[in-house]
Amino acid sequence: MQLDSRSTSFGRHETFPLRYGWLPKGFEAIQHDPHVLQKPEAAMVTLGVGRNMVNAIQYWLQTTGIVESSGEPQATDIGKIMFDSHRGDPYLEDDTTLWVIHWLIASNATQATGFFWFFNRYAAPRFSDKELLEGLTEFVKNTLQQKKRSQNTLKSDISTITRMYAAMPGRTDEHLDSPLADLGLIEADPHSGYRSLRTNRPFLPVTALHFALSQRFAAEPEQPALPVRSLLYGDDGKASPGAIFRLSESGFMEKLEQLMSTSYPGCYELRDTAGVNQLYRGSELPDPQSILEHYYRSS
Repeated sequence: MQLDSRSTSFGRHETFPLRYGWLPKGFEAIQHDPHVLQKPEAAMVTLGVGRNMVNAIQYWLQTTGIVESSGEPQATDIGKIMFDSHRGDPYLEDDTTLWVIHWLIASNATQATGFFWFFNRYAAPRFSDKELLEGLTEFVKNTLQQKKRSQNTLKSDISTITRMYAAMPGRTDEHLDSPLADLGLIEADPHSGYRSLRTNRPFLPVTALHFALSQRFAAEPEQPALPVRSLLYGDDGKASPGAIFRLSESGFMEKLEQLMSTSYPGCYELRDTAGVNQLYRGSELPDPQSILEHYYRSS
Protein backbone atom coordinates (compact mmCIF):
# COMPACT_ATOMS: atom_id res chain seq x y z
CA MET A 1 0.00 0.00 0.00
CA GLN A 2 2.93 2.31 0.81
CA LEU A 3 6.16 2.13 -1.20
CA ASP A 4 9.19 1.49 1.00
CA SER A 5 12.58 1.18 -0.72
CA ARG A 6 13.78 -1.05 2.14
CA SER A 7 11.10 -3.66 1.46
CA THR A 8 10.66 -4.56 -2.20
CA SER A 9 10.36 -7.70 -4.30
CA PHE A 10 10.81 -8.47 -8.00
CA GLY A 11 10.50 -11.64 -10.04
CA ARG A 12 9.21 -14.00 -7.34
CA HIS A 13 6.43 -15.25 -9.66
CA GLU A 14 9.14 -17.13 -11.60
CA THR A 15 7.71 -15.62 -14.83
CA PHE A 16 4.33 -17.34 -14.35
CA PRO A 17 1.38 -14.95 -14.69
CA LEU A 18 -1.62 -15.63 -12.49
CA ARG A 19 -3.98 -18.21 -14.04
CA TYR A 20 -7.69 -18.75 -13.56
CA GLY A 21 -7.66 -21.82 -11.34
CA TRP A 22 -4.65 -21.04 -9.21
CA LEU A 23 -6.18 -18.93 -6.43
CA PRO A 24 -9.26 -21.15 -5.86
CA LYS A 25 -7.18 -24.36 -6.01
CA GLY A 26 -4.50 -22.96 -3.76
CA PHE A 27 -7.05 -21.61 -1.30
CA GLU A 28 -8.82 -24.98 -1.09
CA ALA A 29 -5.52 -26.82 -0.65
CA ILE A 30 -4.48 -24.51 2.20
CA GLN A 31 -7.84 -25.05 3.88
CA HIS A 32 -7.24 -28.82 3.93
CA ASP A 33 -3.54 -28.69 4.79
CA PRO A 34 -1.98 -25.34 5.81
CA HIS A 35 1.52 -26.63 4.99
CA VAL A 36 0.77 -28.26 1.64
CA LEU A 37 2.60 -25.63 -0.43
CA GLN A 38 5.70 -26.15 1.69
CA LYS A 39 5.74 -29.82 0.62
CA PRO A 40 6.50 -29.58 -3.12
CA GLU A 41 5.89 -33.23 -4.00
CA ALA A 42 2.50 -33.32 -2.26
CA ALA A 43 1.55 -29.92 -3.68
CA MET A 44 2.38 -31.02 -7.22
CA VAL A 45 -0.06 -33.92 -6.85
CA THR A 46 -2.76 -31.89 -5.08
CA LEU A 47 -2.66 -28.97 -7.53
CA GLY A 48 -1.78 -30.92 -10.66
CA VAL A 49 1.11 -28.62 -11.61
CA GLY A 50 4.90 -28.68 -11.82
CA ARG A 51 7.31 -27.67 -9.06
CA ASN A 52 7.93 -24.13 -10.37
CA MET A 53 4.19 -23.56 -10.66
CA VAL A 54 3.74 -24.56 -7.01
CA ASN A 55 6.09 -21.71 -6.07
CA ALA A 56 4.21 -19.34 -8.35
CA ILE A 57 0.83 -20.31 -6.87
CA GLN A 58 2.21 -19.73 -3.38
CA TYR A 59 3.49 -16.33 -4.47
CA TRP A 60 0.16 -15.22 -5.97
CA LEU A 61 -1.80 -16.44 -2.94
CA GLN A 62 0.41 -14.33 -0.70
CA THR A 63 0.56 -11.29 -2.99
CA THR A 64 -3.23 -11.09 -3.31
CA GLY A 65 -3.61 -11.44 0.44
CA ILE A 66 -5.65 -14.63 0.08
CA VAL A 67 -3.19 -16.48 2.30
CA GLU A 68 -1.21 -15.09 5.23
CA SER A 69 2.40 -14.72 4.14
CA SER A 70 4.12 -14.69 7.54
CA GLY A 71 4.05 -17.26 10.32
CA GLU A 72 1.65 -20.20 10.12
CA PRO A 73 0.19 -20.49 6.58
CA GLN A 74 -3.54 -19.85 6.71
CA ALA A 75 -6.33 -18.31 4.69
CA THR A 76 -7.00 -14.67 5.48
CA ASP A 77 -10.44 -13.18 6.15
CA ILE A 78 -10.46 -11.75 2.62
CA GLY A 79 -9.63 -15.17 1.20
CA LYS A 80 -12.39 -16.85 3.18
CA ILE A 81 -14.96 -14.25 2.10
CA MET A 82 -13.94 -14.25 -1.56
CA PHE A 83 -13.69 -18.02 -2.03
CA ASP A 84 -16.46 -19.21 0.27
CA SER A 85 -18.14 -22.02 -1.70
CA HIS A 86 -21.61 -20.93 -0.66
CA ARG A 87 -21.54 -17.13 -0.62
CA GLY A 88 -18.29 -16.13 -2.31
CA ASP A 89 -17.00 -16.40 -5.87
CA PRO A 90 -14.78 -19.52 -5.91
CA TYR A 91 -14.82 -19.79 -9.72
CA LEU A 92 -13.98 -16.13 -10.46
CA GLU A 93 -17.24 -15.60 -12.31
CA ASP A 94 -17.91 -12.11 -10.92
CA ASP A 95 -16.15 -9.10 -12.44
CA THR A 96 -15.96 -7.47 -9.01
CA THR A 97 -13.76 -10.33 -7.80
CA LEU A 98 -11.32 -9.82 -10.68
CA TRP A 99 -11.08 -6.05 -10.11
CA VAL A 100 -10.50 -6.58 -6.39
CA ILE A 101 -7.78 -9.17 -7.11
CA HIS A 102 -6.16 -6.67 -9.49
CA TRP A 103 -6.23 -3.97 -6.80
CA LEU A 104 -4.74 -6.35 -4.22
CA ILE A 105 -1.81 -7.12 -6.53
CA ALA A 106 -1.16 -3.63 -7.89
CA SER A 107 -1.39 -2.00 -4.45
CA ASN A 108 1.11 -4.45 -2.92
CA ALA A 109 4.31 -2.39 -3.04
CA THR A 110 6.20 -4.90 -0.91
CA GLN A 111 5.55 -8.22 -2.65
CA ALA A 112 4.76 -7.03 -6.19
CA THR A 113 6.93 -3.93 -6.52
CA GLY A 114 7.12 -4.09 -10.32
CA PHE A 115 3.33 -4.25 -10.60
CA PHE A 116 2.98 -1.42 -8.08
CA TRP A 117 5.42 0.67 -10.12
CA PHE A 118 3.65 0.06 -13.41
CA PHE A 119 0.12 0.84 -12.25
CA ASN A 120 0.95 3.63 -9.79
CA ARG A 121 4.05 5.33 -11.19
CA TYR A 122 4.35 4.61 -14.92
CA ALA A 123 2.25 7.17 -16.75
CA ALA A 124 3.06 6.62 -20.44
CA PRO A 125 -0.16 5.67 -22.27
CA ARG A 126 1.74 3.80 -25.01
CA PHE A 127 4.96 1.85 -24.66
CA SER A 128 7.09 -1.07 -25.78
CA ASP A 129 8.75 -3.81 -23.72
CA LYS A 130 12.04 -1.94 -24.12
CA GLU A 131 10.56 1.31 -22.83
CA LEU A 132 8.97 -0.48 -19.89
CA LEU A 133 12.29 -2.06 -18.94
CA GLU A 134 14.07 1.29 -19.20
CA GLY A 135 11.41 2.89 -17.00
CA LEU A 136 11.55 0.16 -14.35
CA THR A 137 15.37 0.18 -14.36
CA GLU A 138 15.42 3.94 -13.81
CA PHE A 139 12.85 3.64 -11.02
CA VAL A 140 14.86 0.94 -9.24
CA LYS A 141 18.11 2.89 -9.57
CA ASN A 142 16.90 6.42 -8.80
CA THR A 143 13.86 5.98 -6.56
CA LEU A 144 14.67 2.76 -4.74
CA GLN A 145 18.45 3.34 -4.78
CA GLN A 146 19.01 -0.31 -5.71
CA LYS A 147 21.94 -0.36 -8.12
CA LYS A 148 22.59 -4.12 -8.15
CA ARG A 149 19.13 -5.35 -9.16
CA SER A 150 19.47 -7.95 -11.95
CA GLN A 151 18.23 -6.91 -15.39
CA ASN A 152 16.94 -10.44 -15.96
CA THR A 153 14.82 -10.16 -12.82
CA LEU A 154 13.37 -6.83 -13.98
CA LYS A 155 12.76 -8.27 -17.45
CA SER A 156 10.79 -11.13 -15.88
CA ASP A 157 8.50 -8.63 -14.14
CA ILE A 158 7.93 -6.67 -17.36
CA SER A 159 7.20 -9.87 -19.30
CA THR A 160 4.82 -11.14 -16.61
CA ILE A 161 2.92 -7.85 -16.41
CA THR A 162 2.28 -7.68 -20.16
CA ARG A 163 1.43 -11.38 -20.52
CA MET A 164 -0.89 -11.25 -17.51
CA TYR A 165 -2.87 -8.20 -18.56
CA ALA A 166 -2.62 -7.95 -22.36
CA ALA A 167 -4.45 -10.39 -24.65
CA MET A 168 -2.19 -10.41 -27.71
CA PRO A 169 -3.89 -11.19 -31.06
CA GLY A 170 -2.73 -14.48 -32.52
CA ARG A 171 -0.95 -15.63 -29.39
CA THR A 172 -2.00 -19.07 -28.26
CA ASP A 173 0.34 -19.76 -25.35
CA GLU A 174 -0.82 -20.68 -21.87
CA HIS A 175 -0.53 -17.14 -20.54
CA LEU A 176 -3.81 -16.16 -22.19
CA ASP A 177 -5.41 -18.09 -19.34
CA SER A 178 -4.94 -15.11 -17.01
CA PRO A 179 -8.25 -13.78 -15.67
CA LEU A 180 -6.90 -10.23 -15.47
CA ALA A 181 -6.51 -9.95 -19.24
CA ASP A 182 -10.31 -9.60 -19.34
CA LEU A 183 -10.11 -6.25 -17.54
CA GLY A 184 -8.70 -4.45 -20.58
CA LEU A 185 -6.11 -2.51 -18.59
CA ILE A 186 -3.33 -3.22 -21.09
CA GLU A 187 -4.03 -3.71 -24.78
CA ALA A 188 -1.88 -4.65 -27.74
CA ASP A 189 -1.01 -1.62 -29.86
CA PRO A 190 0.13 -2.39 -33.41
CA HIS A 191 2.19 0.82 -33.55
CA SER A 192 3.99 0.93 -30.19
CA GLY A 193 3.63 -2.49 -28.60
CA TYR A 194 1.04 -1.79 -25.90
CA ARG A 195 -1.28 0.87 -24.62
CA SER A 196 -2.71 1.38 -21.14
CA LEU A 197 -5.07 4.33 -21.23
CA ARG A 198 -6.98 6.15 -18.54
CA THR A 199 -10.66 6.12 -19.49
CA ASN A 200 -14.06 6.49 -17.79
CA ARG A 201 -14.33 2.67 -17.46
CA PRO A 202 -18.13 2.55 -17.13
CA PHE A 203 -17.97 -1.21 -16.48
CA LEU A 204 -15.71 -0.91 -13.43
CA PRO A 205 -17.80 -2.34 -10.55
CA VAL A 206 -18.37 0.40 -8.01
CA THR A 207 -17.84 -2.10 -5.16
CA ALA A 208 -14.24 -2.65 -6.31
CA LEU A 209 -13.54 1.08 -6.00
CA HIS A 210 -15.34 1.15 -2.64
CA PHE A 211 -13.11 -1.69 -1.41
CA ALA A 212 -9.95 0.06 -2.63
CA LEU A 213 -10.88 3.37 -0.99
CA SER A 214 -11.75 1.60 2.25
CA GLN A 215 -8.34 -0.09 2.26
CA ARG A 216 -6.65 3.29 1.71
CA PHE A 217 -8.50 4.78 4.66
CA ALA A 218 -7.80 1.70 6.78
CA ALA A 219 -4.07 2.11 6.07
CA GLU A 220 -4.22 5.67 7.46
CA PRO A 221 -6.66 5.45 10.37
CA GLU A 222 -5.54 8.78 11.82
CA GLN A 223 -6.46 10.65 8.63
CA PRO A 224 -10.07 11.89 8.36
CA ALA A 225 -9.58 12.74 4.68
CA LEU A 226 -7.38 11.85 1.71
CA PRO A 227 -6.44 14.27 -1.12
CA VAL A 228 -8.28 13.46 -4.34
CA ARG A 229 -5.04 14.06 -6.24
CA SER A 230 -3.36 11.27 -4.29
CA LEU A 231 -6.28 8.93 -4.97
CA LEU A 232 -6.11 9.78 -8.66
CA TYR A 233 -2.39 9.85 -9.39
CA GLY A 234 -0.51 8.13 -6.56
CA ASP A 235 2.50 10.43 -6.82
CA ASP A 236 3.10 10.28 -3.05
CA GLY A 237 4.30 6.67 -2.88
CA LYS A 238 0.90 5.33 -1.88
CA ALA A 239 -1.46 3.08 -3.83
CA SER A 240 -3.79 5.08 -6.04
CA PRO A 241 -7.23 3.67 -6.94
CA GLY A 242 -7.49 6.06 -9.89
CA ALA A 243 -4.15 4.95 -11.34
CA ILE A 244 -4.54 1.25 -10.56
CA PHE A 245 -7.98 1.14 -12.20
CA ARG A 246 -6.71 3.36 -15.05
CA LEU A 247 -9.51 5.87 -14.51
CA SER A 248 -9.55 9.28 -16.14
CA GLU A 249 -10.25 12.22 -13.84
CA SER A 250 -13.84 12.46 -15.08
CA GLY A 251 -14.29 8.69 -14.74
CA PHE A 252 -12.98 8.72 -11.19
CA MET A 253 -15.27 11.57 -10.17
CA GLU A 254 -18.27 9.87 -11.80
CA LYS A 255 -17.59 6.69 -9.85
CA LEU A 256 -17.19 8.68 -6.65
CA GLU A 257 -20.52 10.38 -7.25
CA GLN A 258 -22.14 6.98 -7.79
CA LEU A 259 -20.56 5.73 -4.57
CA MET A 260 -21.71 8.70 -2.51
CA SER A 261 -25.19 9.27 -3.89
CA THR A 262 -26.50 5.88 -4.95
CA SER A 263 -24.53 2.78 -4.04
CA TYR A 264 -23.06 3.52 -0.62
CA PRO A 265 -24.42 6.79 0.85
CA GLY A 266 -22.90 7.94 4.12
CA CYS A 267 -19.51 6.37 3.44
CA TYR A 268 -17.72 9.31 1.80
CA GLU A 269 -17.95 13.06 1.44
CA LEU A 270 -16.14 15.38 -0.97
CA ARG A 271 -15.02 18.75 0.37
CA ASP A 272 -12.78 21.58 -0.80
CA THR A 273 -10.47 22.38 2.12
CA ALA A 274 -8.17 25.40 1.68
CA GLY A 275 -8.27 24.91 -2.08
CA VAL A 276 -7.52 21.18 -1.89
CA ASN A 277 -10.20 18.74 -3.02
CA GLN A 278 -10.39 16.00 -0.39
CA LEU A 279 -12.39 12.84 0.16
CA TYR A 280 -13.54 12.47 3.78
CA ARG A 281 -14.43 9.19 5.41
CA GLY A 282 -18.09 9.10 6.35
CA SER A 283 -19.56 7.86 9.59
CA GLU A 284 -20.83 4.71 7.88
CA LEU A 285 -17.62 3.65 6.12
CA PRO A 286 -17.15 -0.09 6.83
CA ASP A 287 -13.86 -1.98 6.87
CA PRO A 288 -12.73 -3.64 3.61
CA GLN A 289 -13.66 -7.17 4.70
CA SER A 290 -17.20 -6.08 5.58
CA ILE A 291 -17.59 -4.49 2.14
CA LEU A 292 -16.75 -7.78 0.42
CA GLU A 293 -18.83 -9.86 2.81
CA HIS A 294 -21.88 -7.66 2.28
CA TYR A 295 -21.38 -7.67 -1.48
CA TYR A 296 -21.19 -11.45 -1.86
CA ARG A 297 -23.98 -12.04 0.63
CA SER A 298 -26.34 -9.74 -1.27
CA SER A 299 -25.30 -10.77 -4.79
